[in-house]
Amino acid sequence: MTRGLPRTLVRAAAREAGLAPPRPGLKAVTTGQGGSYRTVFTFAGMQVPVTDALAYAAQKIFDFTEGKVRIKGGTARLQFAVLGARAATINDNAALTWSLGSAAASSATLASTMVNVLASTARTLDGTGAALSTALTADIAAAVTLDGTVTPVDLYLNLAFATGTDIDADGVLAITGTITLLWENWGDNA
Repeated sequence: MTRGLPRTLVRAAAREAGLAPPRPGLKAVTTGQGGSYRTVFTFAGMQVPVTDALAYAAQKIFDFTEGKVRIKGGTARLQFAVLGARAATINDNAALTWSLGSAAASSATLASTMVNVLASTARTLDGTGAALSTALTADIAAAVTLDGTVTPVDLYLNLAFATGTDIDADGVLAITGTITLLWENWGDNA
């Protein structure tokens, strides 16, 4: 990143808006000011373990600062790879669903606050071995306001497999791609 004013503005936006938790393969850059922001999440093989017993997983990707958060829109383009032997863990052609929500996945059916930022999006893992699946795009279509006035809002990438036959043992998904989120922080009335 260049030095000087551009770097200072990016750092100020990040402090004012929130931060991504430190995670290998995840980078979040927030720009904007005065309560209106654009956050671009870049995934470079971010690993998410999925247990066979649950067949779902979640990864926190952002901590918003305290206040009412209004998600205005955005786009996503993600690819998934299975690390390890597919026949023994996450199978070829497994039916994966993914979403963005203010709550971590708590079942193999993604619903409610697990999907309140980006609706559940289905895809078949078509890559073989550790190869990436074809890219899947999704839009954040409906604007939503999340109340983070008591407890700041978190953002999770949620993953789930439709049936028990999609996953035979604990496995690891590697996620590559980008998510762009346009949002506002309306502040806290306390």
